[in-house]
Amino acid sequence: METIILLAVFAFVFLGINSLLTRKQAKYSRLEIRRVVEEPEERLKMSKEQSPDGFKGLLKFLNPLVQQIIARQPKKGLARDLVTAGKPLTMPEFYALTIVVAVIFFVLGVIFLNVSPKGKVSPFAPLILAIVGYALPGMWLKQKVKKRQHEIGRDLPSVIDLLNLCVGSGVDFMLAVHRVIKDYRKCALIDELSILWQENNMGVPRKDALRSLSWRANMPEMSSFVSTLIQADKMGSPISDALEIQAEQMRIRRFQRGEENALKAPIKMLIPLIFFILPVVAIIVAAPILIQFVKGGIKF
Repeated sequence: METIILLAVFAFVFLGINSLLTRKQAKYSRLEIRRVVEEPEERLKMSKEQSPDGFKGLLKFLNPLVQQIIARQPKKGLARDLVTAGKPLTMPEFYALTIVVAVIFFVLGVIFLNVSPKGKVSPFAPLILAIVGYALPGMWLKQKVKKRQHEIGRDLPSVIDLLNLCVGSGVDFMLAVHRVIKDYRKCALIDELSILWQENNMGVPRKDALRSLSWRANMPEMSSFVSTLIQADKMGSPISDALEIQAEQMRIRRFQRGEENALKAPIKMLIPLIFFILPVVAIIVAAPILIQFVKGGIKF
């Protein structure tokens, strides 16, 4: 009976949290969301044929269940986060992962509640674990987004220098992008530039392709870079000068960010110093004195 009540409470809280998080998502245009969420049938067939077995196969098996949830309550901010993270999962797979992890944590909580002695574990432990499991995929996705943005920001000044070198020698900007894609090492920024090159070859105007690049990266450095290029193209000013200024500004920002992190390091070291290092030092210093005092007192 208790398990049935816990299941009912879990379902109620799960739907409530899901609805609350959906309402708080940022608003994006329908065109951008359709381009990310709705894939062509041929692409879906290819993804099904090439889908791996195991846990990801389970997520794909649950796709029909979560397609209706996405159709009714599409999380637009989630769609952008998945694109910024490099599309580790599709939106249906992420919904399925959230449900699976929440259910697994809830089942583990129920097992732990039944195994442990009565009264020592709260009856709401399965519900709390289910909420934690529901939040874990979102935390994982945020970490993926931050990691990929860090990789893009790290390589952006060097790539801009290479673009400036190519453009300064008389090469068109998009041809310079193609040359950098071929010669630079494989990284997240090169993947984004490859998408930019493909969109431009498919007939998308360069201005729109650059804005799409900024939307996918979702970081201030890339937005500033794209805005500068669009403004230089609109005003007719040399792109090489704009690229050189952007590369220098990004290096200055990276240096300032490094100084900021260096200044934060002593403050972050206080927590392990107070809770881990100081108690050990106190034990080492005070233990001989306490032992001698217990044995026979301290003689001066």
